[in-house]
Amino acid sequence: MRTLIFFGFLVADISAIWIPGNIANTIDTTDERSINNSIEQAIEGVSLTIREAGLDPLYIDERRISKALPVPVIFNSEAFVEEVLITGLSNIAVHKINFSLLTSRLYFDIELPYIVTSVGAASIKTTLFGNTLDVKASGKVEIKNVRVAGQVSVRIGILSGITIRRVRVKFSLGGIHSNVKLVIQGKNYSCKVNRFIGSGIPNTIKAFNPEINELLEIILMDILTEKLSRL
Repeated sequence: MRTLIFFGFLVADISAIWIPGNIANTIDTTDERSINNSIEQAIEGVSLTIREAGLDPLYIDERRISKALPVPVIFNSEAFVEEVLITGLSNIAVHKINFSLLTSRLYFDIELPYIVTSVGAASIKTTLFGNTLDVKASGKVEIKNVRVAGQVSVRIGILSGITIRRVRVKFSLGGIHSNVKLVIQGKNYSCKVNRFIGSGIPNTIKAFNPEINELLEIILMDILTEKLSRL
């Protein structure tokens, strides 16, 4: 689900931060190629920003956090994680970017082909009023073919500028492969968590695909409209 959220805001960020300003202020809105090139450059800029921010690859060698009250038997907690690696967030594949002056529509199809998250070891040990919770985890999750396609219908007027008429979005997920080891209080929950990640999440996304598409359309429409109102 985090990947879905990330991808939704990725699409929104590309559109809100780059596309309207570029189209309205710096390129010829009567030139389809200029518009398409501007959008593709914006997507490349987002990829570069993600890499420069240290988010792809994102690597955490080791991190420890400890919290406790003055009377630790009431509450104390220790968390530890090592060898965390996330890759693929900046690898944005552009399958289609095409603005048609004839129909005043922008057709888009972009994808994150392969995202991998791995954790060498992680643990949480928490005591609350003398009761202790012990959790240990490790493993890897592979997310394939996170894809968003659709179209944005616009109206370009000499006096009114650019206005958004309609947004249509289709979200799809190729699949998730989970190889996670999870032990809680000494009991192995690996099979259950892998089943949930590998099957439960994709099935839920498939079942609620119309609602997910509608949510992405609302987010994209609101941000585009708000951005254009400032121009």
